[in-house]
Amino acid sequence: MMKETLIIPPGFHFAPTDQELITFYLSRMAMGLQLPWNPILEKTMYGENANPWDVFADVQWDTSVVTREDKESKNVKRVIYVFTKLSKVCGKTRIARTAGSGTWDGQTVARKIHKKSGQVIGQMKMFTFISKTPGDSRKEHDHWIMHEYSLAGVSLNCELKYKDYVICRITRSSKRNPQQPILRSIPGESSSSCSENDSSNHN
Repeated sequence: MMKETLIIPPGFHFAPTDQELITFYLSRMAMGLQLPWNPILEKTMYGENANPWDVFADVQWDTSVVTREDKESKNVKRVIYVFTKLSKVCGKTRIARTAGSGTWDGQTVARKIHKKSGQVIGQMKMFTFISKTPGDSRKEHDHWIMHEYSLAGVSLNCELKYKDYVICRITRSSKRNPQQPILRSIPGESSSSCSENDSSNHN
């Protein structure tokens, strides 16, 4: 299986504000408009086959969006943004949060996101993935947090083609051996460039 690689220019970090996520990405996507360049993937975050480690099995985390290292806790935190479609529990109004062997559990009350003028344009909820499988080693080594952004307020007054979509900011926190730092490489960059230069200098 080929890995899904996001080619991010050196020095570039995709770190939009809450307002920018709603205004320039989610609103435009919901209206079917062209988006600015972005590394946001489309993934299915809910359903019977949606364990987060399976959903992102084809993504090379070290070369995607943003990578941060928490030296005090000796954890590696990686962040990625995705579009996903919400679905409701059959016969009910609440959103289905089951994902594979667990569920995304968290806030029931959303935090409102406002424009500078004070108008509400969206909302955000935070969830943590809770595995229901006893002794699952992937649960012990990885901690998954989701910030889910959805349209609200004046954003719902527009003609929306894809109103069931949200943007999720997924943070994966993994334990690591402090003696083994993460090596980051730029996709397509050859590791032999130094040796080639060295050999040319000796000729």
